[in-house]
Amino acid sequence: MHFPVQFSVETIDGNRLGKLAVPYSQIADWLNFLVAPQYRAEIVSAEQQREGIEIYFEASEGLYLYLDMRLNCDRPVALAS
Repeated sequence: MHFPVQFSVETIDGNRLGKLAVPYSQIADWLNFLVAPQYRAEIVSAEQQREGIEIYFEASEGLYLYLDMRLNCDRPVALAS
């Protein structure tokens, strides 16, 4: 059994980066999603974890919001006014 995909936005060295924690069985699907022409995320790094990898990427705020709403739907999303 694998863990669910987790998404967050982190500030590292002054840059806002998306962070996806992905189980091994879904790595290819998520990498293909991120680099698709409509999203054009730039993969910054990936770190191996016990049950998968953590992918750090730079993308538009719109993509960060989309992933947050889709993957973190169990908690309220704070929208900027």
